[in-house]
Amino acid sequence: MKQLTPVKPKRKLFNRRRIQFAYSVLRWHGRLGVAAAFLFLILLVTGIALNHTDRLALDQRYITTEWLLNWYGVAPANESVSYKVDNHWVTELDGHLFWDGALIYKHVGSVKGALQVRERFVVTTPDALYLFDQDGSLIERIIDLPAKVSRLGWRDRHIYIDTHMGVFSTNSTFLVWQQADQMPNWVQVTGAPDAIEDNVLRAYRGQGLPWERVLLDLHSGRILGIWGPYVIDGAAIALLILVCSGFYNWMIRR
Repeated sequence: MKQLTPVKPKRKLFNRRRIQFAYSVLRWHGRLGVAAAFLFLILLVTGIALNHTDRLALDQRYITTEWLLNWYGVAPANESVSYKVDNHWVTELDGHLFWDGALIYKHVGSVKGALQVRERFVVTTPDALYLFDQDGSLIERIIDLPAKVSRLGWRDRHIYIDTHMGVFSTNSTFLVWQQADQMPNWVQVTGAPDAIEDNVLRAYRGQGLPWERVLLDLHSGRILGIWGPYVIDGAAIALLILVCSGFYNWMIRR
């Protein structure tokens, strides 16, 4: 009688490998879900909010949080420079001119001094003299100077400027400059009070960032810079993997 050879349980081995693979998929499904949950939450919350922009007035509400404004680059690159003029403060920050903390002139340049002449205030940059009234309104801009200015001074009701060609003086008309034969009192930089500095920084930054822009950048990932959209793309791919792996686990359990 012929002896029969036992058949190997291929189906049982296949089922064991299939179950092991299913458990592996299930583990990665959970890990990927936890990792992507935070991004999904951001997408959901920002998406719902952006769908109701008008009702929530997101384009009319502003964020003034300092670290977020710094992140967006809404921050000065240099320290402010202030001069005390009578009972007022003239401050220059990144080329913008402020009067008692209020912005009065943009792109004025680097301020080299400020002082009062009768009822007017004189502010000088290397290339021009600016005359303001007591309310901080511009009266005149004088560009006809002997040379680039490095300092501003006064003596006996005369205005003095220091240049690489020497020291020059003029009277209150600012029409004629002549070589000075004596040294004036030079204007010195003075640290402004904290309240003035805060007002200057607030005026420099403006109203802040609209909520709508921040939420849009969060939703698209652009708040993270050039790599942000790729992070959101990764979240979308993760969602696709979660759907596929979840469907696979449901199929093998049937």
